[in-house]
Amino acid sequence: MTQHFGAGPLRVEVVAEGLGFVEGPAVLPDGRLALVSMSRGSVVILDPDGAVDVEHRLGGGPNGLAVGPDGALYVAQNGGRFAARSTAAPGIQVIRDGSADYLYRGLESPNDLVFGPDGRLWVTDSRADADVRHPETTSPGQVWAVDLDTGRPELMAQGPIFVNGLGFSPDRRILYVTETVHAHITAYPLVGGALQAGRILATLPAAHPDGLAIDSVGRLWLATTTGDRIDIISPDGALLAQHPLPPGSMPTNVCLGPGPELFVTAAGTGNLLRLSG
Repeated sequence: MTQHFGAGPLRVEVVAEGLGFVEGPAVLPDGRLALVSMSRGSVVILDPDGAVDVEHRLGGGPNGLAVGPDGALYVAQNGGRFAARSTAAPGIQVIRDGSADYLYRGLESPNDLVFGPDGRLWVTDSRADADVRHPETTSPGQVWAVDLDTGRPELMAQGPIFVNGLGFSPDRRILYVTETVHAHITAYPLVGGALQAGRILATLPAAHPDGLAIDSVGRLWLATTTGDRIDIISPDGALLAQHPLPPGSMPTNVCLGPGPELFVTAAGTGNLLRLSG
């Protein structure tokens, strides 16, 4: 939906705290909130007031979260490579009717995921932790699309290192991908079901992008892990606004709510934040 936030600073409030290294927020159809905790190896479901309702313990490092058309939760499981205390098979997990299973076991370090215009799950695979001092030694990141019926993955793009968040434009013709190490947001046109060569849409100033959400007018709302802020980028790459968060927040991902409001996972403090105008 279009987020009619005011022109001034956004109000920041804590919805829930003490949840560990959090990522992947989502608003569920019934109004509850979901997120992943990589450090706890869990998917946590919160009541609207922030109280823990259900915790699904998956092990490893649940990294990204997407809500399916039937209400099932799809999880990018990085296997425990980042911020985790245990290991699990990397892949895509699904939680349906209270039970967790794998849709697909594979990839190296699935990071984030979103449903594409073809009904498949589009997934970033960071593959390995990046050496910031020597990025050329890091394996190129990958974008995959996974079929829900067969579990079969198809490689859609390969190139920048440590690909992270992803999302489609409102008309579903462009896939945006964040590349954390170099602070880039890359735009890939989608033509005939195939991704074309990407172009760097923007480079964030003095921060590194992680997850993102895209509103109905095409603005990108970006979590900046090292900037303790939310950046808003226009569809043509212009920086529209920056909204500060409390020091040490380390925002990892965002999702838009019906408020209008923005939910932010703050891994540095283990909190879920709500931003409203």
